[in-house]
Amino acid sequence: MLRMRVINLEINIANNIKTVELLKVELLQKVTDLFGDISAETDSETVSRLTDDAAALINIAFVLAARLGIDYESIGGAMGMKLKQEIDRGHFIERRYGDLSALLGFLGSFGS
Repeated sequence: MLRMRVINLEINIANNIKTVELLKVELLQKVTDLFGDISAETDSETVSRLTDDAAALINIAFVLAARLGIDYESIGGAMGMKLKQEIDRGHFIERRYGDLSALLGFLGSFGS
């Protein structure tokens, strides 16, 4: 019985490693897709493709982190803290456009 548990654990670990590797490849593919769509000629589908690329990147990053043992709440909390730090430091994008504050406000709407 103990031997079966050990075998099952080894299989689970191997499967998790394969899943992590697959997610890493998917993440890189989506970065490639995003860069390709950014540099592509603008057409009626461009915004849709960029939206899909960004959503896929965020989704894959969250799932990859979860596979590595980081829960979604911790990721969200870390994102909020990182945004606050960059806002306090006067990040160029924040100073020029206010994007970091806008993202922080958007993320805060999930906690309400």
